Amino acid sequence: MTLQKDSLVVFKKKPAKVLACSDKIELEIADGGNKSVREKDVLFLHPGPVKAPDLKTLDAPEIDETLEMLAEDSVTFEDFAALLYGEFTPEAAWSAWQMLDEGRYFTGDMQSITARDMAEIEAELTAEREKEAAKQQRAEFIERVRNGTLLSEDMVHMRDVENLALGKSAGSGVLRDLSMEQSPEKAHQLLLKTGVWDCLVDPYPSRAGIPLDNPEFPVPELPEEEREDLRHQQSFAIDDENSNDPDDAIACADGLLWVHVADVAALVTPGSDIDKEAETRGANLYVPEKVVHMLPEALTAKLALGLDADGEAVALSFGIEINDDGTPVLKHIVPSRIKVTRVSYAEAENMLNSGALAEINNMLERFRRKRIQSGSINIDLPEVKISLHDGKVVIKSLPRLNSRELVADAMVAAGAAAGAYAYEHDIPVPYAVQPAPEESVSVGDTLAGMFALRRTMSAAVTQLEPGAHSGLGVDMYIRITSPLRRYSDLLAHQQFRAHLSGAELMSHEDLSGKIAVADRASLLLRKTERIANEFWKLVFFMQNPDWKGTAVAVDKQDDRVTLLIPELAYEFKSRLGSKTELNTLFSIGVNAIDLPGLSGRFKINHQAVENAG
Repeated sequence: MTLQKDSLVVFKKKPAKVLACSDKIELEIADGGNKSVREKDVLFLHPGPVKAPDLKTLDAPEIDETLEMLAEDSVTFEDFAALLYGEFTPEAAWSAWQMLDEGRYFTGDMQSITARDMAEIEAELTAEREKEAAKQQRAEFIERVRNGTLLSEDMVHMRDVENLALGKSAGSGVLRDLSMEQSPEKAHQLLLKTGVWDCLVDPYPSRAGIPLDNPEFPVPELPEEEREDLRHQQSFAIDDENSNDPDDAIACADGLLWVHVADVAALVTPGSDIDKEAETRGANLYVPEKVVHMLPEALTAKLALGLDADGEAVALSFGIEINDDGTPVLKHIVPSRIKVTRVSYAEAENMLNSGALAEINNMLERFRRKRIQSGSINIDLPEVKISLHDGKVVIKSLPRLNSRELVADAMVAAGAAAGAYAYEHDIPVPYAVQPAPEESVSVGDTLAGMFALRRTMSAAVTQLEPGAHSGLGVDMYIRITSPLRRYSDLLAHQQFRAHLSGAELMSHEDLSGKIAVADRASLLLRKTERIANEFWKLVFFMQNPDWKGTAVAVDKQDDRVTLLIPELAYEFKSRLGSKTELNTLFSIGVNAIDLPGLSGRFKINHQAVENAG
C-alpha cells in the first residue's frame, strides 16, 4: 500500500489524516492542526478514507485466541488488526497499532507480528498489579499520615521521616508525598503530630552527628610502677550528687594544697586505639537524657576517684604551695595511691568551717584575692541542672555554694601552677587562653549587668603558646583536672607522665594536630549541649502548661527585649518595646511551645511587678 489522500498514518504517536502527497506530506494531526512532513517521518496504517484523524480507540478485544494463534506464527499488520477486531477499518488499525506499540502482548513490525512468550506476559502483568497495589497502599498510608490515624504497620514507613528528623538523611519520601518542606524541623513536627514521637525524643545529638554510644575497647591493666603512697591524706572528691565520673579530689598536707587527678594517662597512651578514639570525640557529651563518654565506661569505672567501696584509687597528684602573695607554685607532681571520701557540694558546704576543708579554704583565700587583683571576671548568672525522672523533666537551680567556689578555685590553682611548671620545664602542653574583653562595660551585680558582661567575653582558645586567661585572672593556665571528661586534660597528663619518666614528649606539631581535632569535636559537643538543654526546658513547659513565674529584662535591641527566667536559666526574646527598662520584672505564663522550632511564646504581664535593679 502507498500513501494517498485520506490515508491514516501515525506521526509522533498520534493518528493523522493525509491531506496531500507531493515532495512533502501534508497532514491533519489529531489535536494538533496541520503539518507538512517528510514521508519517512510517518508510519502508514490504513489506506482510508479517513474522515477525521481523531479516531476512537476501540474497546480492548479478547486476545487469548490471537495470542495462541500467533504463538508460533506471524502475520502482517493488516491481518493482525483483522484478527483482533474482526475487520480492518481505520479505527481497528489505530487501535491495533496502539496495542502493538504498547508491547505488552505482541512484538514485531508492520510486516511480521508475533505473540510474546506467555510466561513473560504473566510476569509483567503480575508486577504491574503488585505495583498498582503498592501505589494504592501508599496512597492510603499517606492519607492516614495526613489525618494522624496511623496503624501499627505504618511505623516502618515512617522511618525515613525519623531519619530526616535525626539528621541521618537529607530527605523523606513521606514529606515529599505530602508536599512538605524537606527539613529536620518539619520531619520532627510531623512525627509529633502523628504520635510516632512524643516530646521526650531529643533529636539534636543525633542531628549533630555526634557518636551516641560509649566507645568499646579492651581496658589495659595498670602498669607496674612506683607510686607515692598518699593514702594517709584526707582527700575529698566533691561533686554533684549521682555523679558517676569524679576525676579529681582535694586534700591538704604539710602546708600544701594537693589536687589528685585520676591517672588516665597511665592507661591511655599516645597513639593507642583508645587515645585516637578519645581525640576524635574531644570530650564527654552531657545531655539530660544521657552521658556519652569519650573513654570506655570500664576505664572510667576503673579510674574514677572514690567509686570503689574502700575509696582507694590511683592518681596523678599535684602538690601546690600557695605563696603569701597568692601565687600557686607546683612543688610536687607524682603518680600516687590515694584514699578518697566522696561528698556532695551540699555536704561539703557544712564542712567548710572546720577540719581539712576549712584549712584548704584558708589557703585558697590568698589565691582568690590575687585573682581579683589580676582582674578575674565573675559572671554570676543563674545555673540549673536538668534531669529526667520517669519521663518528667526536673529543673533544679544550682545554689551559689561556697563549696563550689572552693573546688573551682582549687582546680584553677592546679591549672595555673601546672601551666607555669610546664612553661619553666619546656613541656609542650595545651594552654587555655582567654583574651581580655575588647570593650569595657560598666555593670553592676544585676542580672542585666551580668548578661552584658558575658556578652563582652571571648571564648577561651586552646593553643601551645602560653597566655593569660583573663576570665580566671591568671597569667597562664592549662586544664588538667578532668582527663576522664576532656581530651585536652588527657593530653597534658600524657605530657607530664612522659616528663616524669624521661620518655620522649609529643612534639608541638603532633600536639597541634591533636588539639585541632579535639577542639572541633568539643565545640560541637558544647553547642549540642546548649541546644539540648534548651529543648528540655521547652519540654518542661509542655509538661507544665500552667506554669507561672517571673522573667527579668536583661537586654534590649530596639523593641526586642531579652527576658531571663532565673529559676530555669531560660532566655527568650519578646517585642516589649524600646521603653522597657533593664532589670524590670514581669510575671509570665506559658502560651504555646513549638518544640521542632525550638521556641516558645509566653503570656507576659506588661505591667511590671517591680524593678530588680
